[in-house]
Amino acid sequence: MEKLDLVQMLINTDDKSVLEKVRSILAKSAAEDETQYLLSSEANRKHLSRSISQLDKGRGKAIKTANLWK
Repeated sequence: MEKLDLVQMLINTDDKSVLEKVRSILAKSAAEDETQYLLSSEANRKHLSRSISQLDKGRGKAIKTANLWK
């Protein structure tokens, strides 16, 4: 079966369990891609490590997302 045939079958299905499984696979893949990107450089790895350490020590600060770009 060709990939295009598989995609066409997915497009035409009404089976909610199939659609949920595909959605789950795609979400997991996206999360893995994001993680790989964030860990792709030494500078990013160090920054994330310091940030996690600060959070573990209770130095985190809650902010509202609406205030991020002010």
